Amino acid sequence: MDGRAPRGARRDAPPGGEPPRCCPPHACVAAVAAVLLLPWRAGAAPPRVAVQLQYQRAPGAEHCPRERLLREELAQRLGYDPVDPEADVAIKALVFRGPDREMHATLDLHDAAGAVTWSRHLVAYNNDCRELVLNMALSLRVAIDPTLRVQPAPPARPAPAPLPDEPAPPPDAPPEAPPRPAWPKLKAGLDGFVSHGILQATSAGPALGIALRYPSFSLGLEGRFDLPVTFRVDGTARVSTWLAAANVVPCAQVHRLFACGFVSFGAMSSSSPDLDLTTEAPSFWLALGPRAGLEVPISEQIGVQLYGDIVIRATPFILTHTSNGTERALWEAPSLGGRFGLRLVVNLSALRGAPAQRAALVRSTGAPR
Repeated sequence: MDGRAPRGARRDAPPGGEPPRCCPPHACVAAVAAVLLLPWRAGAAPPRVAVQLQYQRAPGAEHCPRERLLREELAQRLGYDPVDPEADVAIKALVFRGPDREMHATLDLHDAAGAVTWSRHLVAYNNDCRELVLNMALSLRVAIDPTLRVQPAPPARPAPAPLPDEPAPPPDAPPEAPPRPAWPKLKAGLDGFVSHGILQATSAGPALGIALRYPSFSLGLEGRFDLPVTFRVDGTARVSTWLAAANVVPCAQVHRLFACGFVSFGAMSSSSPDLDLTTEAPSFWLALGPRAGLEVPISEQIGVQLYGDIVIRATPFILTHTSNGTERALWEAPSLGGRFGLRLVVNLSALRGAPAQRAALVRSTGAPR
């Protein structure tokens, strides 16, 4: 024998043993996948959190989206739906209307004992409730997912004691409180109205007013002028009557609805080119009554009001004339009348200082715009 390996034998086989075998392909793939997926499984998403969701819309926020949109947006950001009516942790969300066209939302996270462990206040402008609900979902994602919460800062180290020859530094000044929105607001109105039962026939006229507006109360002063109304006596004689008055109007407002009372005082006068009227000089006019209406905001600076008045006359007015030494009554002012008006309202405070007020409100609430 010459020591050479037999024909057909593998050269890499160890002497006296079998050649090494390769692993099956499917076993190799499984092993590689396990090695690659091991780090991913170690860094998998945190365990899911279950919470109760109590979503409410206060009066004035009925047009805002329902709970369904908030729940869908929250589930999309977390990757699962965290809402469970049996959960120990509860989230209370409230949407309500603020001044002008602002929409506000408060979010509170309660633990199993009912204590508030997290809270936020959000604001959206231009009456945009959908943007507000989307911001609520983003904030709730941070509150629910513990990996996104900001860790508390480490306690500050005490400042080193000053050297004997160095004066102590002055204490830090306390932080200034954020400014609050200024009240009252000053609003002006220009309107046209139609009156019935005040003069001899249906009349119309202009009015100009100004008011101090608080969140739910206002006090206004108006000037009104009923244009002259002409009627005929015995089919030939013409008589014209007009009314000029000033109104003091206190109002209470709930969202877009308002209810007022007014006191009207001024002068009513008549004239005729054909008759000798006894009451040609202006006579004192005094009336009062209730008002109700609806205000529709168009922007932060401009709005429209539609209102109606019930006018109760408190002073008599009888139109008479003298003919051949005999005094004759031509017309007596009704004791009850009505008025309908359409008013354009301008927020003078918003025109003067809207940017500063909006910046102050954002700083005070700490909410993203």
